[in-house]
Amino acid sequence: MQFPVGSLPLSNSPDLHLTHPTPSECQHIWTLAHQSWGDSLDLPQFLAESEYLLSVPLARDGGMTLWILVDRNLPPDERPILASCETFKKKALLSREDGVQDVVIHGIASVFCDPAHRGRGYAVRMMREIGEVLRTWQIGVGETCAGSVLYSDIGKVYYAKLGWKPVGQNRHFLFPAKNQDGEKSEKECIVLDADLGDLCRRDEELLRKRLETKGKDSRKTLMVLPDEDHMRWHHAKEDFVCGRVFDKECPFKGVLVGTWEGQDRVWAIWTRRFYGNSETARRENTLYILRLVFEKENENEKNKAEMREALKIIIQAAQAEADYWGLGAVKLWDPSPLVIDLIQGIDAEFKMVEREEDGIASLRWYGDGDLPERVANEKYAWL
Repeated sequence: MQFPVGSLPLSNSPDLHLTHPTPSECQHIWTLAHQSWGDSLDLPQFLAESEYLLSVPLARDGGMTLWILVDRNLPPDERPILASCETFKKKALLSREDGVQDVVIHGIASVFCDPAHRGRGYAVRMMREIGEVLRTWQIGVGETCAGSVLYSDIGKVYYAKLGWKPVGQNRHFLFPAKNQDGEKSEKECIVLDADLGDLCRRDEELLRKRLETKGKDSRKTLMVLPDEDHMRWHHAKEDFVCGRVFDKECPFKGVLVGTWEGQDRVWAIWTRRFYGNSETARRENTLYILRLVFEKENENEKNKAEMREALKIIIQAAQAEADYWGLGAVKLWDPSPLVIDLIQGIDAEFKMVEREEDGIASLRWYGDGDLPERVANEKYAWL
């Protein structure tokens, strides 16, 4: 549905407000957004994926909300959609000197404006309003909303001016996909879908202990919880594409070094992202390590040698999986100082990339005082 530019309201009009789209308005938004975010899917596939992703973990049961900026005086399905976005209610941990607190943080994604409506200030108006609305959106009795987070693909300035400041280390390791000639360590265990729940619960147990310690000797820190719902959202998107585009299943969701019953294990949960089918796009297609976990982080030389060996096994397994799927690279976001040290001692080709324009984690803090330190800014939290 097209509307004459001259009939569009000013972005500062008091008649504009945030509301939620109808099903047909969702189809309209997704159709326009396909060119930007369709990746390897054609339009019918992208529309089906967008509908499907409303029903998966993290999004279903009200976890995800769709928003539009419109003229309040016009009826649904007959109004221009001036800007749109999605938000996800997420669990997070806030660590301070007095302990670790469970909080809510809202993730903002898919900020979009019809190309025909751009340059008129609608996205700015929407973001200013959503930033305030989210302070109390879906916040129940006893809950605290600590802030909202988004990942900017247009640099660090635009959203910073609207209140979302860059936080964390916006960098990643990049490893080329590589066939390992069938080599596999006897310590390597494949992570399947059925393993995710136990691994995520163990991860949370470790995190709470580590943040408790961290809060006693540093400023406050904030971390989106790397729970099972986050992993399953990424895997739902991955499974949809693998099934529709390649007519294949992708059962391997990561790799664990050690034994399932053992201790001091190291594991990675990953996802595959297919940006396109052209030769150029295939080079951009990526296996992302969503989350990397060391059960033991003792940095004495013996333990570091064991951790380095485990990390090498994980990287090689990820490279082999990327090669199998025809992906161009493996990316590991926000490596900790320990991981950086370990990687530099591994005989592997890699590059450290400092992101300046895309994937910039940006936080609008609703609490008192300075922005918290954001830890574990890994790919799982991206959405």
